[in-house]
Amino acid sequence: MSGVARGAVAELSYQQCCEFCGAPSRPVAALVKVVANVYKALGEAQDALEVQGQLIKDLRAAARPSPSEGVRAARAALDLLTARERQILVLISQGNSNRSVARALGISEKTVKNHLSALFTKAGVSDRTQAVVLGIRSGIVSLDEPFGDAPPPAAPRAGLPADSGSR
Repeated sequence: MSGVARGAVAELSYQQCCEFCGAPSRPVAALVKVVANVYKALGEAQDALEVQGQLIKDLRAAARPSPSEGVRAARAALDLLTARERQILVLISQGNSNRSVARALGISEKTVKNHLSALFTKAGVSDRTQAVVLGIRSGIVSLDEPFGDAPPPAAPRAGLPADSGSR
């Protein structure tokens, strides 16, 4: 604004100044109108936020994968496992060898191998890794709980050889 314009504005009344600057000459009425518009917009925004929140919730629910046929079949197969086979699955998921599983459960290594063979057959897998993956997917093996949903192993029997780390 030039010096002449500033001088002219200084000599104007409040109403004239408002008109000169393009502002409403009745500020209270204009303020009430602005507040009403803001209030209305906030109400609409709140409605929009609620709709957006519900939309996000629905999208998250839709994004969660539903169990595939393979996972459902794995769960059904793993439901056939005995309590002992579940214990062994949890123990092998923790990286235990057959010998350490045998020691933890108080059974022979041969019995562990027999249980693993039955477990592999029931689960339709060919190795420990596949069995553990199916155990995790089905919920038998939990990454947070040390024993998953299998009962904890019993105390080892006396007289079993110490674990040499073999599988």
